[in-house]
Amino acid sequence: MPPPPEDLHPPSEEDLERWIRAYLEHAPLSLTLREINRLIAVEAVASARRPVLDVGCGDGFWWTLRGGDHREIYGIDISASEIAQARTRIHAALTDVSREQPFPGTEFAEIIGNCSLEHVPDIDAALSNLRRAAAPGGRLLMFVPTPRWAYQGRMQSWLLARAPRIAMSLSGALNGFFQHWHLYDAKVWTRLLAQNGWQVRAAYGLGSTRSEFLFRAFLPPAFAEFVAKRVTGFYPSKLARFLPRAALAPAVRLVRWAVSDPLVPVDSPTAYEYLLIADAAELPAR
Repeated sequence: MPPPPEDLHPPSEEDLERWIRAYLEHAPLSLTLREINRLIAVEAVASARRPVLDVGCGDGFWWTLRGGDHREIYGIDISASEIAQARTRIHAALTDVSREQPFPGTEFAEIIGNCSLEHVPDIDAALSNLRRAAAPGGRLLMFVPTPRWAYQGRMQSWLLARAPRIAMSLSGALNGFFQHWHLYDAKVWTRLLAQNGWQVRAAYGLGSTRSEFLFRAFLPPAFAEFVAKRVTGFYPSKLARFLPRAALAPAVRLVRWAVSDPLVPVDSPTAYEYLLIADAAELPAR
């Protein structure tokens, strides 16, 4: 696999600060770190081709930050409440991609799986349906967790060396909470995609020691916010929009510091996610 591209097109300082502030007023800091890192990565490698399909679009908030005309942005999700919010921002539909092809009759030039496909139990059916939804020459940008992401962090490293059963139990609990059905290395994902009509042409890692440290440090309050969202429909972080602008400045600086290396080699020990870029290939015979 190639190393991270040297000709990245990072966002301007103004755009990056706007993205971070917007996310901190929308979601917990741990989630903000992950989403901003993915957003920078997508901006670096995405094409301007349309239409685009967002698989697991959630509330569609991501697209309020990305520029351009959103009339050709489509999204699917299995949560009715999230789709109701997404419809205020993009074309969105309640769809289980493992059971049906999204938006029949529409061919997508670019399909983005923003840490969503690892949650689909029948991954072969999902990838096959996405391939049938792709336009000729279309491509898939897919973020998925690395198989060892839950072992990262100083505490887990310490436990792995001294009490591996405890470390593995904690790892299993994290993956169970996030409902990760699929945790494979990049080579396995490459073969899995190939058998469903996708040819991987590049794979990168996301993550650094800085971002992982902050993600784990702020994970406990993020869990609490997740529970609150299940009850209220939004993260309590949304209330941050009522704070004075200066109040968020320290958090903005922390996030900017943490995501200064958006892409790393695919086999980097600090990578917590992969970004796989796959082209639509010949559909396999069934």
